Amino acid sequence: MSLPLAALEEIIDASGVAPRIEALLPAGVRHRQLRVRTLLAGMLLSQADQRPAHLTRVRDALTALPGSDQVRLGVTEDWKTGPHLLTYRQTERTFGLVTVALAKDVPDGLPSGTLAAICNDLLEASIPSEHKQASSSLARRLAAAATAPTPKPPGDTAPAAAPARTASCSSATTPPPPP
Repeated sequence: MSLPLAALEEIIDASGVAPRIEALLPAGVRHRQLRVRTLLAGMLLSQADQRPAHLTRVRDALTALPGSDQVRLGVTEDWKTGPHLLTYRQTERTFGLVTVALAKDVPDGLPSGTLAAICNDLLEASIPSEHKQASSSLARRLAAAATAPTPKPPGDTAPAAAPARTASCSSATTPPPPP
């Protein structure tokens, strides 16, 4: 299922994460052709099209956009020598800068606080306003169902075991179900 570019840009803009990430990146002598907002749009486009999460696929998604969107997003820019299409190297460079900016100094298996906040803000912005309250109650119902004991088959005398809990992206941000 592919989502329209406008819907993905709306999510990015509503989350407010692109300017926050841009502020964390080092300033260079020349401007970067690929802005964080455009990188995020390319990442979301490639995932919405169920493409593998490779940077080449992100660039492919951006360069496959109509020409007017490419110019608007900075995928194509006017250089002294003429129009310049975003390169894989530029995509890799911007992604690398973002990765370093959002990483922890000492990796411990958990995301940095900044990265977790950015993921949460993007996720929150992707939920339509009419479903924002429903999502927390649904999350609680799903969490309660995941921790409910497994029913025993008829005639089984062994005690029922609760299923193993698995970590998920939402488990870090979803409060546990009420007792």
